[in-house]
Amino acid sequence: MPDLIYGINPLRAALEEKPERIHKLFVIRGRRNSRVEEVVMQARNLGVPLVFQPREALDRMTGSASHQGLVARVATTPFTDFEEMVAAAAKKETPLLVALDHVQDPHNLGAVVRSAEALGVDGIIVPRHRSAVPGPAAEKAAAGALWRVPLCRVPNLSRAITRLKDLGLWVVGTAADEGSPPWELDLTGPLVVVIGGEEKGVRPAVRSSCDFLASIPLRGQTASLNASVAAGIVFYEIVRQRSVLLE
Repeated sequence: MPDLIYGINPLRAALEEKPERIHKLFVIRGRRNSRVEEVVMQARNLGVPLVFQPREALDRMTGSASHQGLVARVATTPFTDFEEMVAAAAKKETPLLVALDHVQDPHNLGAVVRSAEALGVDGIIVPRHRSAVPGPAAEKAAAGALWRVPLCRVPNLSRAITRLKDLGLWVVGTAADEGSPPWELDLTGPLVVVIGGEEKGVRPAVRSSCDFLASIPLRGQTASLNASVAAGIVFYEIVRQRSVLLE
């Protein structure tokens, strides 16, 4: 069953990474800006079928006016096999993986993936149940990153984390109620970063699998950060520490 993705950045990434998965590209009819024209030209050169439609038709397809004049029907996002991800991680000196513990908001999923790709994460693991899956909202928030970061689903997140620990990866969980600031932790080694869901954070069963917890100190009255914002802060601190180590 095909999915819809829309927006300039998601479509550009799809054409660059997996053009064979694009069944058809719907383009706004009439006046278009140079960025849209670049995507249209790229699709035409790759032989992707083009269909020109009025704005109202694209609005109805997406249920939104934020498609930027481009909508595509694509093959359902394939998930990477967990053992393939494990094998790839085992080949790296300092792999960096992310586990999302019941992140159910597709916007959060996309935003986490966007930060993960930008900051060099090697792969993302999500539970099979009660988790957001790639779709138009996640694709839009990820701005193309969902096409560039391996994503896998597992039946039991705790078991998957234990498997990675057996390979020598350390597990750091994010928490609002306890833990050390990430800049006080040693994040230079092989890591799995666990990001909790929107309502309950990292669940107790998964938290017990973590080697240590990271908590971001807050100065204002807001009780906690959005999952994707917290993830971005931790990812950047990992990159910073690893960069300092190499100096």
